[in-house]
Amino acid sequence: MDMDKMMQQLSTHPNGTFLRISWDFGKVVIEGTLDTIYETDNGAEMDEEQYQEFYACAVLVKRIVRNLSNSPLAVNSLTEVSVENPPSAIELADGTVIWRT
Repeated sequence: MDMDKMMQQLSTHPNGTFLRISWDFGKVVIEGTLDTIYETDNGAEMDEEQYQEFYACAVLVKRIVRNLSNSPLAVNSLTEVSVENPPSAIELADGTVIWRT
């Protein structure tokens, strides 16, 4: 299984890296730290045509900057970043954009 471009970018940073992540072009924005990159799937059975494996990243939420979509987020909880939950942008603490759709 190959990493998608977003996961390739995230995997160049160590666990604990500060990230500012935006979904829906700023409707949801969190600040947190990179926790773990792992392999997962979409929950379909392996023999089903829709079955898909992919890499995902767990981010420890430190601050919810904006949540206009009422997403189920909580400080000190983990949220997943992946092709199943793709952000519109990911930035480092210094404002460097490492991913943008």
